[in-house]
Amino acid sequence: MDAQMDMASYYEVDASGKPVSIWVSLVPFSIQDIKKCATCRGPLRDIARYGRLVRRAILDESTKKLIILTNQEYVPLAQELPRLVHELNATEGEGKYPWPPVIEIRGPRNQQIQKMAEVVQSTNPGRWDSILDLRKRVDYYRRRVKPEEQPFERVRKMIENARYRGTMKTNPDDVDNVPQTKGFLQGTALLIRLDIALLVDLLSLVSQGRSSEVTPRFELDLQKNKDDCKTLIQQAATHRRLLQHVEGHIFLAQLYALERAHCLIPEKREGILQHGQAAIQKARDLCEAYPSQTRGLADEVYSVEKMLRRGTMYTIITNGERMEVISAMAQEFSGTGHWYYCRNGHPFTIGDCGAARETSRCPECDSPVGGEDSQLAEGVTAAED
Repeated sequence: MDAQMDMASYYEVDASGKPVSIWVSLVPFSIQDIKKCATCRGPLRDIARYGRLVRRAILDESTKKLIILTNQEYVPLAQELPRLVHELNATEGEGKYPWPPVIEIRGPRNQQIQKMAEVVQSTNPGRWDSILDLRKRVDYYRRRVKPEEQPFERVRKMIENARYRGTMKTNPDDVDNVPQTKGFLQGTALLIRLDIALLVDLLSLVSQGRSSEVTPRFELDLQKNKDDCKTLIQQAATHRRLLQHVEGHIFLAQLYALERAHCLIPEKREGILQHGQAAIQKARDLCEAYPSQTRGLADEVYSVEKMLRRGTMYTIITNGERMEVISAMAQEFSGTGHWYYCRNGHPFTIGDCGAARETSRCPECDSPVGGEDSQLAEGVTAAED
């Protein structure tokens, strides 16, 4: 059974084949499957001799399932948001009840949404019910896939807890660090996009009010929103997630456009305009440098730039090209085939026998993926020993 588990590949063995020390550290996805007893086909996870290898394989499989889940669950959420935003734009406010004299929007985004939802519910009952339900689901998705909840990070926490209690001496830093940040950043960007859509809808509803009504005064402080956008930009740049990197700059420019539309001080308006233009220029530069990885976002860049120049406000609706990209994401990982990394560590799969037949580009960072004539492209590594 030692031969079946290929113990010699992971342990230094003596002349009799007995393991005496660890030979190599197991790397992510280094074990292709969870082997079973060759005689009875029973699981080996309870046999201490093979525990390290079996548990590593279980962690690898859990991480693969997380990657697949990340794509499959994100797509319906990302498709539903544009539909609901379109419905909001097409539905005029009822205006059954008067607006409060002052609408204050400040503080953390969750606090802002709660305040705005109360105002809209009191003046236009039921208008936001569907999109607020979507927001709960997006937030739940985001929390489920955050790095702290992923398999390897949970193991790290268990080790830290055991060391704190004095029952284990293993250093938690020895646990491989293979966090999958794509889902978390996707969820973060989608949530920010949704929150901006709600803010724009509220501002639009107020602007549609009848002339006989008293127009409420807005007190806008969007600093927390801008801080969240800057955090998204920094995290996306660190993990080379081009889409979220561009989206972060677009969202930041949108917030500056909204601030400028409600600012009455000329000098301050000019400063806001400059900040917004700087953000939109960074988004444009990324779109021009990586056109295939940022398909559909160039139109959003143009729309936000127009908002900044004209001082107008409206919700940016995801265009058809971008929706095609989102739909294709569901097929990005089939759950079968062989797993590989691009040069920047983004995973992908090759189906069938796993041999490379054509070269493509990583949808995350534009690095080459795949290969030709069974030869992997430059920088691509197989997720196995």
